[in-house]
Amino acid sequence: MKLCLAFPNKNRYSETFIHNHLSYLKPALSLSGGWRPYRTEDGHSIIRMPLAEPIRVGIKRGLPSLYPAFYTHFLTRFLNENRPDVLLAEYGPTGCAVMAACRKANVPLVVHFHGFDAVEKETIRQYGAQYRQLFAQAQAIVAVSNDMAEQLVRLGADPAKVHRNPYGVETGLFTGAEPAKAEKIIVAVGRFTAKKAPQLTIRAFDKVLDRHPDARLVMIGDGELFESCQTLVNELQLKYAVQLLGVKPAAEIAEWHRKARLFAQHSLVNPANGDSEGTPNTVLEASAAGLPIVSTRHAGIKEAVDHGKTGFLVEEGDVQGMAAYMVQLLEEPELAGEMGRNARQKMINEYEMSARIQELNRILETYQRT
Repeated sequence: MKLCLAFPNKNRYSETFIHNHLSYLKPALSLSGGWRPYRTEDGHSIIRMPLAEPIRVGIKRGLPSLYPAFYTHFLTRFLNENRPDVLLAEYGPTGCAVMAACRKANVPLVVHFHGFDAVEKETIRQYGAQYRQLFAQAQAIVAVSNDMAEQLVRLGADPAKVHRNPYGVETGLFTGAEPAKAEKIIVAVGRFTAKKAPQLTIRAFDKVLDRHPDARLVMIGDGELFESCQTLVNELQLKYAVQLLGVKPAAEIAEWHRKARLFAQHSLVNPANGDSEGTPNTVLEASAAGLPIVSTRHAGIKEAVDHGKTGFLVEEGDVQGMAAYMVQLLEEPELAGEMGRNARQKMINEYEMSARIQELNRILETYQRT
């Protein structure tokens, strides 16, 4: 199968799921560079003409209504020249951008939704009508959770085309946690953004300190709420107990898993714009490492965490409940160890990277050009 993978962001650290698709699917062709991806893996533009980049930027900025047709012309030519058997578009807006060229070049299109693209209010307003065309043309639509699959059907997708395939996790890399023996370290990993509500994790931890003043919270990641969370830590006088480490590589994150008692994340629907998670890789990685999870009944987390068996789940916004479960796991290290072992086994059984990639590859092969 000659696969073309189209995705918007080449260097965004948080999109590990796309980096995994590139690494494991090994597409023969890849395109990146915004919602209308136009740069090949080696950085060359598919828009081949004198002064190509100034003309592309000029049309995009000065004559935006003409840019879709301009882009479609060159993408169609690229697809006709390279003849991929199937194109996988990462995110709904990418699918909308490439569907006309796929249709003209007779290339089967599979669209992979990831989170905001299925729920965020402005995205749905902007792309709703195009989504219906996309759903009609696409051979298959991939969702990472049952919640997302149901949402795509509500938006107009044919249920027969929607395939649930959660993200995978490398259980060989994320391993080795021993929460029953660990210090009272709570680790949180993820972008500091509204739908991950890092400020609520901090507020829950503040309540934990009433019972366990020797506990520590280690938060890894960056984002638009990072500075406000730093301010909150200072206001609550938690600098002695909370570390905001910024972005760290996977190997260092895995090392923190091995030091921790539990993993915490307070994901919720962003009330301002309706944005929500798909299935957070951070929860899968911590589970694979062998940590119990304290999180929320939100999106794919409800499927990745079995309440009372691999961790604890609270309703979105329930800071007191989150704190209570953190305290319970700090006070019952044997329970933390048992839940962590269950969490790792669940990842091996249901979320192992090789199995999830194999399923995605099966979907692509089913609908490739014959």
